[in-house]
Amino acid sequence: MSDFSIYFDASKNAWIAAVSLGFDGAGHRVRRKVSVVLPRKWQDRPADEQREQAAKLLAPKVKKLLEEAEKGIKTQANYRVSDAVEDFLIHGLKGRSIGTITHARSTAENQIKPKIGNYRLKDLRAEHVDLWLDELAESLATKTIVQIHGLLTRAIRMAEKRELVGRNVSALCETPSGQEGRPSRSLTLEQAVAVLRACEGEKFGAYVITSLLTGIRPEEARKLLWSAVDLNGRPNAEPPVPPSISVLRADRVGGDTKTKKSRRALALPALVVDELKRHRTRQNAQRLAVGEAWRDHDLVFTREDGTMLDPMRVLRGLRVITKKAGIGNRWKVRELRHSFVSILSDGDVSVERIADLVGHSTPTTTQTVYRHQIRPVIVHGAETMDAVFGNGDQTG
Repeated sequence: MSDFSIYFDASKNAWIAAVSLGFDGAGHRVRRKVSVVLPRKWQDRPADEQREQAAKLLAPKVKKLLEEAEKGIKTQANYRVSDAVEDFLIHGLKGRSIGTITHARSTAENQIKPKIGNYRLKDLRAEHVDLWLDELAESLATKTIVQIHGLLTRAIRMAEKRELVGRNVSALCETPSGQEGRPSRSLTLEQAVAVLRACEGEKFGAYVITSLLTGIRPEEARKLLWSAVDLNGRPNAEPPVPPSISVLRADRVGGDTKTKKSRRALALPALVVDELKRHRTRQNAQRLAVGEAWRDHDLVFTREDGTMLDPMRVLRGLRVITKKAGIGNRWKVRELRHSFVSILSDGDVSVERIADLVGHSTPTTTQTVYRHQIRPVIVHGAETMDAVFGNGDQTG
């Protein structure tokens, strides 16, 4: 396994060491090559002197190849960080939600591949990772840097498991603190009214109205089924049963909600009932227009062919509406949920009631996550939304 030869390749102006690493399963000899270009001052020396100097410079590379061979590592000479990350995106995220996959790919394409992806994986050093992370820390929030660094570490860990690299240098590096992230905001009552008005005629109007006035999570809204929506209720029952939605699924691994407490039935404000009825009429027309291309998954909110929405498409749709409402286009989808909590709190709904409505395991979670907008008082959900927004009086 340890025999090798050295020769000069004129086409590359480089000295090559061809190292024999034994035989593969088919009985073929496995040979790997490493190269070195001599400094200019050596290139006019006699050939035997050049060869001797090349041997000295190649010796550490040959030693590393042999050590890797002993450990069973099969590092490809040109296997780069970007290759490791791409392999992880393809093979390491199976079973994850479309939101997780989309976010990971966006992170890789924007923050890893262009900035550190061209390093050959076997040449990547801890100092390379440290410098890259320090650069990210100058402009990104700490939470974002943690996510980016974690993606790189997991990608190299997969390469390590596949014996494509000797060690995971990313795991050796500390994640630096970044900038303070933008705290979540919530709509004021005036802004919420403007958003509701701006939803009229917009593709994502029904999604935004439902999310804002029920507080369901974005991943719950994307998986909401018509079979879980009751737009009529049972007004003659004793006691009367209002129109409602049952939150039973979410766009998460396994399709379940975030916690058991998140599985809940929510009464619907009149504005949501009216909008969902209009939305169902529009969706039926869309189904007829698409014909056989429609993929019926019973989803309430869908793409043009009936398939599930992805988070980025929803975000773009929301920002069209917020811009139209005159409040800018930097809002996030989850801030509709924050706004729901804020409006309920201002409407004298207790923390315990709000925790039930948003599906938090305990009121402590509600107070911790939304502590900047919670007031400890008392009343309820759809009733409060109807009281605040009426049946459209403030939005018409």
